[in-house]
Amino acid sequence: MDAGGGQIAMSFTALHLPEFPVTAWQRSSPGLRSQACVVLEGVAPQEKVVSVCARAKAAGIEHGMGKAQAETGGVALFRSRQVAEEQAAFQEAVEVAQRFSPRIEAIAFPGNAYAEAPRLDALLLLDSAGTGTLFGSAESYARRLYRELQTSGFQGHIGSAPNAEAALILARSHRGIVCADRDSLRGKLANLPVALLPCEPKTLFVLNRWGIRTLGALAALPEAALISRLGQQGRRLQQLACGEAEHLLIPEEPELTLSETTALDSPLDLMESLLFVLSPMLEAILRNAMERAYAIRSVELTLLLERAEPHSVAVRPATPTQNREVLLKLLNIELQAHPPTAGILTVVLEAEATQPQTAQRGLFQAQFPEPDRLELLLARLRSIAGENNVGSPQLRNSHRDDAFSMAPFQPSLQRNATQEPLPSRLAIRVFRPPQSVRVTCWSSQPRTMFWQGTSLAITAAAGPWHSSGSWWDGQAWDHDLWDVVTANPVQALRLRQDHASKEWSVVGLYD
Repeated sequence: MDAGGGQIAMSFTALHLPEFPVTAWQRSSPGLRSQACVVLEGVAPQEKVVSVCARAKAAGIEHGMGKAQAETGGVALFRSRQVAEEQAAFQEAVEVAQRFSPRIEAIAFPGNAYAEAPRLDALLLLDSAGTGTLFGSAESYARRLYRELQTSGFQGHIGSAPNAEAALILARSHRGIVCADRDSLRGKLANLPVALLPCEPKTLFVLNRWGIRTLGALAALPEAALISRLGQQGRRLQQLACGEAEHLLIPEEPELTLSETTALDSPLDLMESLLFVLSPMLEAILRNAMERAYAIRSVELTLLLERAEPHSVAVRPATPTQNREVLLKLLNIELQAHPPTAGILTVVLEAEATQPQTAQRGLFQAQFPEPDRLELLLARLRSIAGENNVGSPQLRNSHRDDAFSMAPFQPSLQRNATQEPLPSRLAIRVFRPPQSVRVTCWSSQPRTMFWQGTSLAITAAAGPWHSSGSWWDGQAWDHDLWDVVTANPVQALRLRQDHASKEWSVVGLYD
């Protein structure tokens, strides 16, 4: 079974847990393991048998029977399905499997209705490659897994093979433990019935008409002739029969929940005491996140108060962090700006995790402040200047002059790509605020202007360009823009006339 150096020749191990609803029921009540147990589904009096134990099968009770018919098979215990109990039992089975491999794919389980199979059997696929130094040969690996399952109350079957699909077929078709290497795999699959393969009933009917009833007979068919008659489905079925079908293992990732709750013995009023409670809660959340190589994207603190509504504050660092001190200081600053109004009874801390941002800056790139220190500075500035007055300005999609909004500050850790220089073009130097000017028009065209104590003749004018907006919020703006050229001195200016006040102003000077 070894592949040299103690490494396991088989790369995949499948775990088949038949009749899982009955297994979950008997695990919750160990005294029922010696009884004939039957699980029903449906509404009385049309309940049907969906799962039976070995004793019930021996008594003649089969799947699909009605309850009245099943009761004639002898003394048996009946119960309706408990999906929550099945899901809890399945999670325990996954925890057992995780002791043997970190890469596990759940093929059939209560959450996906057992992959819509006719039998409610749980099926797990383990990537067992590289575990030889821990568990020895493939057979030793399978036996230890089998014993752990029995100790935890599961009666399952295990199949090991160098191919994932082959391991699944072996686990579903054999009792106990079966191991196959590359040399013996095809022989152990040869005598198995074709009905084990996932194929449509009409395809199975065609194979039976051809006299193909075993995987060995299917594997011996000419590939080209099989594909010409059954298409790519036939090619896939023949690969399964030969133990050569590819399977992309998708490991199950347990949901990461970052939440801590602390109930206090008495109402808490002092901020220092609250920070003392928050510190270990943050440390526990960070530990869970860092074990999965995550950083903290945001933290929300909810305080359940004495005779008052719950009080919530949230902090969102500019960049994800794994620094407990920084998060604690940010929460402290936020609580000082928005303190609770009553004594604190319960503290609830929830965090959002994300991938940490890392970047290597160039040798000649400008220095950038450390993200943690920068975030503390931004938090202090927000507490002084206001929440909406600190951040990164962003231009609005508007024709209004200087229209912008303040977005949260998000520093870019990516080095800017080298760009080709843009061609030179005319630029305007904007005056803030615009400078008042008197303009004389002739035939609706500006002709002279009096600006900064000097009368200037306008030799050329282009416009007007009408601009208006925000009529719906009481801050309407409506004006015309002109581009003019003056003589003595020669300069290009942009003028603006407000329609409401009829006043003119110089917006900017063209360079």
